[in-house]
Amino acid sequence: MVKKKRNSTTAADKSSKGKDGAEGDHFAVTREFVESLVVAVILALLFRAFEAEAFVIPTGSMATTLLGRHKDVTDKYTGFEYTVGASAELDRHTQKKEHDIIQAVDPLYHRLTDISADESYNGDRILVSKFAYDFSAPARWDVIVFKYPVEPQTNYIKRLIGLPGETVRIFHGDIYIQKPGGSGFSIERKPPSKQLTLQRLIYDTNYPCDILEEAGFPDRLEPYPAETQGSWTKKENGAFICQPQGETWLRYRHVLADNGKNVRYWAMAENRQPINTQEARDTCSQLITDFSAYNTGTLTEYAGTRSSSGLHWVGDLCLEFEAEVESTSGVMSLDLVEGGAHFRCDIDVATGKATISSNDPNIEFEQTGPIEADTVVKRPGAYSFRYSNVDNELRLWVNDRLVNFGAPVHYTPRQAPVPKWSETDPGDLLPVGIGTSSVAMTLNRVRVYRDVYYIAFGTQYGRTSDTIVDYAAEGHPSWNVLPPNEIRAILTDPKSWATTNLFKSRREAIFKLEERQYFPLGDNSAESSDGRLWDIGQQFVPEHMLIGKALFVYWPHSKNKPVPFFPNFSRMKFIQ
Repeated sequence: MVKKKRNSTTAADKSSKGKDGAEGDHFAVTREFVESLVVAVILALLFRAFEAEAFVIPTGSMATTLLGRHKDVTDKYTGFEYTVGASAELDRHTQKKEHDIIQAVDPLYHRLTDISADESYNGDRILVSKFAYDFSAPARWDVIVFKYPVEPQTNYIKRLIGLPGETVRIFHGDIYIQKPGGSGFSIERKPPSKQLTLQRLIYDTNYPCDILEEAGFPDRLEPYPAETQGSWTKKENGAFICQPQGETWLRYRHVLADNGKNVRYWAMAENRQPINTQEARDTCSQLITDFSAYNTGTLTEYAGTRSSSGLHWVGDLCLEFEAEVESTSGVMSLDLVEGGAHFRCDIDVATGKATISSNDPNIEFEQTGPIEADTVVKRPGAYSFRYSNVDNELRLWVNDRLVNFGAPVHYTPRQAPVPKWSETDPGDLLPVGIGTSSVAMTLNRVRVYRDVYYIAFGTQYGRTSDTIVDYAAEGHPSWNVLPPNEIRAILTDPKSWATTNLFKSRREAIFKLEERQYFPLGDNSAESSDGRLWDIGQQFVPEHMLIGKALFVYWPHSKNKPVPFFPNFSRMKFIQ
């Protein structure tokens, strides 16, 4: 599939065509007036249908589900569109613009990008049902609006995590709940719709970076074992053709030209200097982390290192791809790795039977016996697949339909997972794979996502910097944590994973709720001022401070294309 074309108007073009300050201010005022008029008309119509109130998202604590003030950026090499938070441009008290976000890092290839010429936009406008909870109780994973307990005149928006009487445990990025009167914690699994809302894209073959490929930087998808590369052919449009000559895999490697530790390869590519492919593969491969491009906007130029966002390994992953199956028989396999454990789904293309298993004896499935289901993959043809390992649950979708294995495929690891690697099994270094020994097929648009990672932090653990991490060390937990550069060194060195104490030092954060108390978290965990960070004794939302349930993004910023103030229909959505 051909990659998305870049808009022919560059940042430099936009800058050269810009008007003077007075004209710019006049346009901004006019745009705000027209948008407000349109919004008023929409609200008048909606209020006739149901009781609701409009709110504007001010910050990025719920990004990228909901956007605060931000910049829309289009990468000049890939055409990929992404958003960068710009709330820091405004004075906290007056809300007037005093600064400019000038640089950010793109989410797919981690290129440091000048975004000073890109326009900033106000946050999403949303509708909130003020009476939703008069008819039903608030539900976990709802997006709620409430009065900030410390400053009741201020409204906050977060995702509801803990319910009255529960005890919430944040551990290894996941949510665990102890029910009222219970004696132990159980992992809280997100419903499929919430899982898909919260996952974050980290790779998409529809957006190749030609400049890196031409210089010799390694591809993120590679045949495995290496000697089976003759079974795979990569087409110009990014598709992979498989004519298997024995068992072979196409596996994902998280190799970045700029991972915050090695930063020279982007400069080499842009200067058309050749890159030693094997050296780059060895030095730039790393674990998948909670890096978020939305959080990388900066008011000053980066010097040496990048944003500290992305210091936590994320093992909960999701694979999506489209396949043109040519064979009438054989088995196609999907594989996700977490903590060295392979979670494999084998699909027999003759019968359509899908079978899930794991090679790790430390994994206990709730189901006994074979875990099997029927799918529609029963003949040559085009199919779409999604396979995920999130919240200790495996899910398979075929053609956008969730496959029923008779019961949810839940499992429990006997011990907390830590990343693993060896010469014979790369494990978490190559954590995603599509394999076969007998099925001829063409793979199109391969995508890899990571789950949201909730950082186990709390006011009670002390805070010595703007960066929050869930690592704790012996002694004072906030003073003895490794600095970001040393954490990155471990994340990029698979030989150290077996000996480091970093992953075993991840703390748990526990919050106990009384009756009529709710615990909220932001989707953008690294940059969210939520229940974790409020004053001790006030780390909850009292029931009487709930305003309502967020329903709909009715007015994202206008795109001004094809005409000024044209509604941004693509981002209007129901809030999951």
